[in-house]
Amino acid sequence: MYEQIYLKRRKRRIAAAIIGGIGTTGVATLSIAAFLGHRVGSFTVALEAKSVELTLSEKSDFKDRTSFLRLNEVPEFQEFAYHDFERNYGDAVLDSEDTDYTLGENGNNKLNFLKYTFFIKNVGDDPAKYDLSLQIKENIPSNDGRTLEDTMRVMVYTDGHPEVYAKWLSNPRKDANGELDYRAPISVDEDKDSPEYPFVGYAKTFVSQSEVMNQKEQTLKSGEFRKYTVIFWLEGFRSSNDLTAPSGASIKLGVEINAYENE
Repeated sequence: MYEQIYLKRRKRRIAAAIIGGIGTTGVATLSIAAFLGHRVGSFTVALEAKSVELTLSEKSDFKDRTSFLRLNEVPEFQEFAYHDFERNYGDAVLDSEDTDYTLGENGNNKLNFLKYTFFIKNVGDDPAKYDLSLQIKENIPSNDGRTLEDTMRVMVYTDGHPEVYAKWLSNPRKDANGELDYRAPISVDEDKDSPEYPFVGYAKTFVSQSEVMNQKEQTLKSGEFRKYTVIFWLEGFRSSNDLTAPSGASIKLGVEINAYENE
């Protein structure tokens, strides 16, 4: 049973644009920002560059090529289970440019999850490289001091390949070699595996208190593009007495991409 903890929204525009020209050693920064929790608001992407010229789009044909993308009103969140991604959607649907953030809406006019697909293309003449980092920009606790990281899950598709991330365990277990394992289960704990809700493995741990994940793109040639889908949800199977998503807490996540010339 999931405890129905709803996360309120606030219709508030989130400024997430960082603009900068770059030279040989310069940097262009792209940001995506979204609130989870009672402060769920808009979702924005912005980019401007000179020597390294990247562009953004929600579609692979880049007909709507732009330096600014925005999701406005994001509905309320409620808890969800990883198993229902496979049962009701599948990778082809989740990681599709033909489905938007409303894919996760349920019959209660709330979101089971938020998903956003976007593309980055090199429209300049020179090869480029960039570092992509998904960061925790702001983390506001509930009245009892708890935050959302324990139940929050983030799944990132990079050119069709998904990876799930979660906060490290505060009470790690020991693996077969007796080493401490800080990885959290993606959904159901290994010792609670069942035919209906099987154990599906462990998530990659967050990089730090302020960073969920990072990856490097070494070479993006002129005319090439990369596809990304980011999915956020609050994992219902992590909702025990001490892990129930805290009502009133909020978290702000941002994808930051630092682009450079590929010398």
